[in-house]
Amino acid sequence: MISVIVPVYNVTNYISRCVESVLCQSMQDFELILVDDGSTDGSGEICDSYANKDDRICVIHQENQGLSAARNRGLKEAKGEYIAFIDSDDYIDPAYLEVLYRNAADYKAEISVCSYRLVWEQPNRSSKTKAYAPSAPVVFTGKEAAGEIVRFSRRKMITAWGKLYRNNLKQWLNYPAGRLHEDEFVTYRVMYAAERVVVSDEPYYQYVQRGGSIMSGGYGERRLDKLVALKEAIDFFAEREEPDLAAAARKRYALNIQIAWYRMKCSMQGNPSTMRRLEQEWKELYHAYKAQIMGESSLTDKISLNVFKISPPLYGLIAGIYQRIVPEV
Repeated sequence: MISVIVPVYNVTNYISRCVESVLCQSMQDFELILVDDGSTDGSGEICDSYANKDDRICVIHQENQGLSAARNRGLKEAKGEYIAFIDSDDYIDPAYLEVLYRNAADYKAEISVCSYRLVWEQPNRSSKTKAYAPSAPVVFTGKEAAGEIVRFSRRKMITAWGKLYRNNLKQWLNYPAGRLHEDEFVTYRVMYAAERVVVSDEPYYQYVQRGGSIMSGGYGERRLDKLVALKEAIDFFAEREEPDLAAAARKRYALNIQIAWYRMKCSMQGNPSTMRRLEQEWKELYHAYKAQIMGESSLTDKISLNVFKISPPLYGLIAGIYQRIVPEV
């Protein structure tokens, strides 16, 4: 059995689509745990109506505590051999659970990963799927899978969704309360703890971008939680005597300081003193670990790092041009 956990908060326009996509799965051996995180728009009542019609559905109502707390609450109730997370405004293809489970079984993996399709709700944005050629799934050790995150920042590897986790890894699935970018604090750790991770490029998860969601808003101070997570990753790998992964994490941290600086610059919420602090933090990191950071960097990353070193405003100008000509995926 698979435990499917869906945190729910004020998503009346989306929750039925999400739940129906689970109920329509080709693999029907699942329990669906809906955690109503203090919704005030009737989302909780919609969840209850589904539970009244299907014994596999469990609804938990709690005061609003945030996404991390809702996921953690669902984990406490999970009884399945595997665990899956779905965000309540997203939905899944009918074969999602079956494919992930089959890959986990066939390749004896503790974590099974698939890709996603980016779905824009705005009428002027077109949905996109990263180009892929059908191919056999790739198997990584846990250490290699963690390396895929810190070296390449691949979204399909980082997110909580798009995966099955074997229940014995539950202790690593502890999401930090009150943080944004909560997946960045957790996924590399659970990957590292796994023996085998199987990864498919097939996009069975539908990742919805909507104007009112937390992550589609401006770039305020809370968005810097991602940098806190990336800094923790450096310490995590250093403590485990993984110098290559720690070096890769430092490179990723440096590049994300640049990205945070640029996004703050573009945002009405950007704070000049915070931007100056980010510049200083970048300089200290770069000068202390230049050889490590450059050693882990691709040519594109090296150019980005060197431009920021020369002039953050020039980096911002180039980043703006790049963002306009390269399509989002």
